[in-house]
Amino acid sequence: MKNRNTLKILMPILSFGRAGGMRVLSQLANHWNIKGCDVTFVAFHESEDPYYPVNVKVIWIDNSGKEMNNNTSTYNAQNSGFKRMYALYMFLKKYSIEYDIVLANSNNSTWPVWLGSKSTNYYYIQAYEVEFSDGKNIKALLKRFTAWLTYFLPLHKVVNAEVYKNYKNIKCKLVIPPGLDLNIYYPKKILENYNNEFIVGCIGRKAEWKGSNDVGEAVKILRSKGYKVKLKVAFESIKYTEHELVKPDGDENLADYYRSLDVLIAPGHIQLGAVHYPVIEAMACKVPVITTGYYPATIENSFLVPIKRPDVIADTLVDIIGNYVSAIIKAEIAYTMISQFDWKVVSAKFLDIFNDELRRRK
Repeated sequence: MKNRNTLKILMPILSFGRAGGMRVLSQLANHWNIKGCDVTFVAFHESEDPYYPVNVKVIWIDNSGKEMNNNTSTYNAQNSGFKRMYALYMFLKKYSIEYDIVLANSNNSTWPVWLGSKSTNYYYIQAYEVEFSDGKNIKALLKRFTAWLTYFLPLHKVVNAEVYKNYKNIKCKLVIPPGLDLNIYYPKKILENYNNEFIVGCIGRKAEWKGSNDVGEAVKILRSKGYKVKLKVAFESIKYTEHELVKPDGDENLADYYRSLDVLIAPGHIQLGAVHYPVIEAMACKVPVITTGYYPATIENSFLVPIKRPDVIADTLVDIIGNYVSAIIKAEIAYTMISQFDWKVVSAKFLDIFNDELRRRK
């Protein structure tokens, strides 16, 4: 460890974006900063500006890894992944020694960290990214193969759910879940019944494995049986049935969206047992959840359904509509499990891991 008290953490990213993984990194950085750490993001200058607010330093670098004089984004949606990785490698090769911790945070960021960083290097695994590309062309196959290889790299690994500790070729002992701002994701007013129109919600995503279209098909089945159901889909439209599309901008609006629902459906097809943001966000808002099995869902606190079974989702909705009090009871139980995701708790546990390793190396 360097001869000072402040822990210096560097987070090299290929691009700022709106995905849940970037929200996690932004919140970790902000909370580490509050706890007195010196936290820095380094990003290629053609990345977009941060979507999630970050209250830490951002270094924008050019093609050769040098800090830009004006130190601002010059966003270009067409920039190549290899160009960004090379720039990060060049920066890390020269400056990583100034930091105590370098945190790789996606499969693409591991390569410049492994090849260029001279610091203590960590890899925060937020999903098994091999399964996120299902194409059969050479580019998709190469993308899956390179992601698969990263789980063998000699970096200190931390996964975000128990399921990943021994998942395929991931072998890891350390688990830190993603977090929530519980001042924003707070409980809705619990009613013993729903209003005249039952409101179903889901996060709309185009990827088939997300299961969003299963929700549309399930609601279509209910409507064909005469049930009055309103479907509110967040972010991206889905197939099969009429629905209201909403696009919540920021966590406050997203939390309001959850609180407007009578039930939230999270029907993904893969990596069951992982932490899934819609599940924990809805639970924090005391909204009943139907899911295919994302943590911390159990039969006690949620309604579990098989993957790719909109008919079972429809049957479950019928049961909930017929006995909404049972859904409220499950939502109350789910809420008791949410405190583990408080950002203050999550960020402190991560720092304990960093500090334990640094003390071991002294």
